[in-house]
Amino acid sequence: MTDNIKRKTPIWKLLLGLFFIIFLVTAVILELVLRSIHYGVKPALTPPYDTAQKDEYFGWVMKPNYSYSGTKRDKAGVEYSLELNYNQNGFKIFGDTKSSKPKIFFIGDSYTASVETSNNNTFYKLIADSLDAEVFAYGHAGYGNLQEYMVLDKWVDIIKPDIIVMEVCSNDFIDNYAPLEIECGYKVGERRPYLDINNNITYYRPLSFFQKVKEKSRFINWFSTKIENSWYNITKIEKRVGEYYISSERTNYEPYKNSIEITSLILDKIKNRIPSNTKFIAFTADSFQPAMDDFKYLFGLKQLYFTKKPVSKIDYYEFEKLGNVRASDGYHWNNLGQQLIASGLIEELKPMLNDSLPNK
Repeated sequence: MTDNIKRKTPIWKLLLGLFFIIFLVTAVILELVLRSIHYGVKPALTPPYDTAQKDEYFGWVMKPNYSYSGTKRDKAGVEYSLELNYNQNGFKIFGDTKSSKPKIFFIGDSYTASVETSNNNTFYKLIADSLDAEVFAYGHAGYGNLQEYMVLDKWVDIIKPDIIVMEVCSNDFIDNYAPLEIECGYKVGERRPYLDINNNITYYRPLSFFQKVKEKSRFINWFSTKIENSWYNITKIEKRVGEYYISSERTNYEPYKNSIEITSLILDKIKNRIPSNTKFIAFTADSFQPAMDDFKYLFGLKQLYFTKKPVSKIDYYEFEKLGNVRASDGYHWNNLGQQLIASGLIEELKPMLNDSLPNK
């Protein structure tokens, strides 16, 4: 008889189901509203920062024949004129490959791309004028060391440089290892090539599942941001991202430790690609720790010359408050910063041109 008695659904289940339906309907409505007001739409990059063109091999490259003419202000608010020109292959300067002058090939990331500085004021143009050399310079914002190796691999046999100058940056360790980029506040977040522990190149977009969901759903993006802000307002505890653990735990932080191992393998590829009659020098664009010391260690391990001299001039100027060396973003160099980097590199390159330093 009891089998014929219909069991009533507990009230808490009914309420839970009702809440879920209301939440789902609200989420759909808010998704439509947020889309209608374009909330969460990443603003288009404005010149001169709209330089990237997607590329199957490199991930992205400099737009062919990109140019810009206008004015900008540096970190101190000083206005200056800006004239940018990149050639059909994305080089900001491409010398004469048939010249008898010494040839210097510069590769790097945004510090080498130098979209904040006119062509004639870049550190490599100043070096070209000072050392009477043919220079070739390619870089793009967000590049990791593997992408820089790919640029080297493509162009080194065409340019046949006497010296290769590689600019590195503290965030290269983030760019070189997708799991680390996922956990960091700094992220390019675009499909790019990565080297794995077996020396295979794979392509991956470094976003977690939740980061991809937030990218697709305006509502989830808005809702998660509100939750994070509310949590901070209540607890006053900032969300800790990868950069915090890199700084505090260093190689005890597994993703950073793994990135150092991958970066070591990338430097092996770079070393093996340098022609036997070509010298090599690397320098760091910033002095953030522990990246600077880890780069010094890795380049030393590979017996590749590494210098802190250029950035030490930047640090000295800033420490002594001798003048502003930064562009408006507070990181990249203005014209004075470019001059300081050039002077530090010239001190290193002169003896290299005079055979004072051994080949690789």
